[in-house]
Amino acid sequence: MSESRVDIVMSNARVDILDAATDQVVDHCHGLTSGGTCPGANRDGIVPCNGRRVAASGAGPEFWLVRVPPASRHCPLAWNLEAVGY
Repeated sequence: MSESRVDIVMSNARVDILDAATDQVVDHCHGLTSGGTCPGANRDGIVPCNGRRVAASGAGPEFWLVRVPPASRHCPLAWNLEAVGY
């Protein structure tokens, strides 16, 4: 079975988590676990990049400065980007 584009991006790149107002890097992420969950999610399942932007280095422009909704429980790099308007 071939890897999906998300698997390739997440296995080869660090994702910067940016402050939504200043675009300053405030944290980093290496993506989903092999089980498809966010290792940094809190007890309620909210991902640490919620309410911020993410920028995956080495990824295509559809992954640059993706805004993550507040209280999101889903890794933005696992989204169907066409469905969310990218």
